[in-house]
Amino acid sequence: MILTHCPFDPTPHSRDWDPNDLGSKTYKGNAKYFGDMVSYMDFSIGRIVKQLDKLKLRDNTLILFTGDNGTDEPVVSMMDNIAVEGGKGRTTDNGTHVPLIANWKGKIKPNQISRELVDFSDFFPTLCEVADVKIDSNIDLDGVSFYSELIGKKGRKKEWIHTWYNRDGGSNPKEQSKEWVRNEKYKLYVGNRFYNVVEDPNEKNPIKQKDMSQMERRIYINFTEALRTYISYRRE
Repeated sequence: MILTHCPFDPTPHSRDWDPNDLGSKTYKGNAKYFGDMVSYMDFSIGRIVKQLDKLKLRDNTLILFTGDNGTDEPVVSMMDNIAVEGGKGRTTDNGTHVPLIANWKGKIKPNQISRELVDFSDFFPTLCEVADVKIDSNIDLDGVSFYSELIGKKGRKKEWIHTWYNRDGGSNPKEQSKEWVRNEKYKLYVGNRFYNVVEDPNEKNPIKQKDMSQMERRIYINFTEALRTYISYRRE
């Protein structure tokens, strides 16, 4: 579902919807319709849920809703009374930190919030656990199932996540790749830029090694080793 993607255009529920209009003539469209597109996406998801109810499949269906990147740049959202610019294509939190909403009638209690680290590598082991499918122990996976978090059980702990990003997938030699390891609070890029992303979400002030606390130093060393491991994988 790419409904909230550029170009931002009116939906059938918009006041100025014109069924004969062929859509925006520009890539960006008009950001004022972003809210309409989110609302129509919600309506569309509601149709899926109603159909699951109609087919009596609701109790046996896990619904996962997430995004693959942050909001596009023309959109400015309010969070905790702070204006947050869209950061699609960036590696800061406004480009990579997205919602993950899970719903499973009778299995997942409503109004739960988890602060656990999750990335897309975790979906495969999670869905396998949900479906009671055993994973070959010889397969080396980055992902960690978050099924226990969904059903309110503790015990899962993912200490950090690793990301490699290149807008063109590495096919364009002029496009510089970015690679990092992070946890809930700290982030280390290849190249030794180390940030407290809670206090510095826009990553303007890297922490110098001489200014690191003992705890930050331990995290820095741990992240450095993790990055070396991934780099060594690519050399094999």
